[in-house]
Amino acid sequence: MKKRVFALFFKLGLTRLAAWRNRRRVMILCYHGVTARDRRMAEDPTGLHIRFPRFEAQLDYLRRNFNVVPLGEYLKARREGRRLPDYTLVITFDDGYRNFYTMAAPRLRERGLPASLFLTVGKIKESAAGGADAWSPEDDIEYLSWPEVVELKGVGVEVGSHTITHPMLSQLPPEEAERELRESFEAVAARTGDGAPPFAYPFGDYTPEVAERARMLGYSCALTTDAGANDPSEDLYTLRRVLIGDDDDEPAFAARVSGLAALIGRALPT
Repeated sequence: MKKRVFALFFKLGLTRLAAWRNRRRVMILCYHGVTARDRRMAEDPTGLHIRFPRFEAQLDYLRRNFNVVPLGEYLKARREGRRLPDYTLVITFDDGYRNFYTMAAPRLRERGLPASLFLTVGKIKESAAGGADAWSPEDDIEYLSWPEVVELKGVGVEVGSHTITHPMLSQLPPEEAERELRESFEAVAARTGDGAPPFAYPFGDYTPEVAERARMLGYSCALTTDAGANDPSEDLYTLRRVLIGDDDDEPAFAARVSGLAALIGRALPT
């Protein structure tokens, strides 16, 4: 039902109107992986790994319609009280699948688009297995190695923490949630040299107490998956993000990045 609504609103120009209304807010997109598979794998029923032709079309749409900046530039502007250009947007990837290295990063680099990568630290390998640059089906289920992470950082990819084991933080005892936040912070800081890395909550799950702990540990920010755009006053430790998936054709993608989908989502059934 939503896709039909998105298509109608796209045709009527309402998506563009929504983007204009949100032009001074910053949209942060949340991706997970990009794949060369012809069809969705059984392990990914919701389509978090996007087939690369659709991903390329999405990047081209962003390049035509938005000012894509690094997450660090957004945070710097917030610290300085400086307003970014209209239609500013940030791209992020969660988890650290190896297909970021073989599929997503080359396409971002070709278009000069920055991105941030949030690592499930306990799954990152100490050394690359074979080190092939070409995509293989295993890249959709395997994770990056630390040498690959360092290489990506060297070409401009920002690196952040996504905990050690990817738990629902709200369901952990406080001391266990603290350990997930602290140890992943320390690992990312040690490997990348970034003394204040960003953080993304696994499953977008957080509590006020967890957000405060991320603040106290020295993370530069923390990202949820609460849909919508970010006002200049948005708390840096509960920043909103919009999930992007393989089902998002151009009208659906346009609705998401304009902020219209978040509004429709409150009014229509899933």
